[in-house]
Amino acid sequence: MEIEQYISTLSQTEQQAISQFRKVILENDKAVSESFGKFMSNPNAISYNEQGVFKYGLTVAKNYISFHSLVMYSNPQLIDELKSKLPKAKFQKGCINFKSLDEFPESVLIDHMQISSKIDFSPVINRYLKKK
Repeated sequence: MEIEQYISTLSQTEQQAISQFRKVILENDKAVSESFGKFMSNPNAISYNEQGVFKYGLTVAKNYISFHSLVMYSNPQLIDELKSKLPKAKFQKGCINFKSLDEFPESVLIDHMQISSKIDFSPVINRYLKKK
């Protein structure tokens, strides 16, 4: 299945959020490439990789949408900042679960992506490549 085909199977709210997130991620982090496939236990994930290493991801679960970020996971101060801006979203170690763009507005995502894209991701890439 292709990304656009998958998105067409989602609810209107999910389509809107996923489309908006895709646009913002690709506009603000030029180092990533987009792909579609399995991530963790979700067979329908949109992944953003830098030099072949997972950096961001988008998944849709039964009751929420998830934005995954290895940048956020490796920089906990980013999580603290986002928690203050996204009081309705649910946070886990490396992801944010939300139900609509009301819970995770585009302006917050843009700010986060502008910060994330400037953080040196090479230590994570190097650590991953050494494990291979």
